[in-house]
Amino acid sequence: MFGLDPLNQTVAFTEILILLAFAAFVGWLLGRLIRSGRVRSLRKAMANKETELAECRQLKTGGRVPQVVTPAAVVESPPPFIHADPLLPALSNDDTPELIDVEEELTTNTPLPQKPVVETPAIVPPVVPIFPVNAGVPDNSEVAVLNRIAARAGEVNFDRIGRAVASEADDLKDIVGIGPFLERKLHSLGIYTFRQIESFTKEDVNKVNELIEFFPGRIERDNWVEQAKKLHERKTK
Repeated sequence: MFGLDPLNQTVAFTEILILLAFAAFVGWLLGRLIRSGRVRSLRKAMANKETELAECRQLKTGGRVPQVVTPAAVVESPPPFIHADPLLPALSNDDTPELIDVEEELTTNTPLPQKPVVETPAIVPPVVPIFPVNAGVPDNSEVAVLNRIAARAGEVNFDRIGRAVASEADDLKDIVGIGPFLERKLHSLGIYTFRQIESFTKEDVNKVNELIEFFPGRIERDNWVEQAKKLHERKTK
């Protein structure tokens, strides 16, 4: 090699060193190329995620530029979300409080004359938002979003999917595609369990997708119904 005597020990040793150096250089070059390709892929994925996040924020704000709240307008302890489920007991393990019927609270301590008891069909009381109209709560705040969703809880067909209370709640975040905020949205509609979600029909999927203000068709793409069915079966074994 290189016109040198391969039988000479020194020459042979030199050739081995040259070959090792060449192999190391080739390996380093390939490593740089592979790492550069991975870096480009990660940057592209990050850009896609940022774009998706921006679209999500724009959708949640109704296409408006999010309002910037000055420090003076920030409420240190925002009032907790008041849940819409009328069947939730007054005391439960769930840290999501019930909707307070303002009219009922005002009259609870006022003694009223007793009236004959008349059996009537159970009627689900209307949802009362925790904030009155024009209370200064931003439309895109979490409390405002959850109250807006809770106000339409009566549009869910609970006769078909079944009813549940917070004390029976499953961890809906086990379903791929459901995060903490989305779980609170479902709770605001009175949806707590895998059993309810696995009972969704096409009509229920479309209605819930609309009520929780989710991306159109996302529930079907993430296959919530099938995931909930498997999780419910695993829970009942």
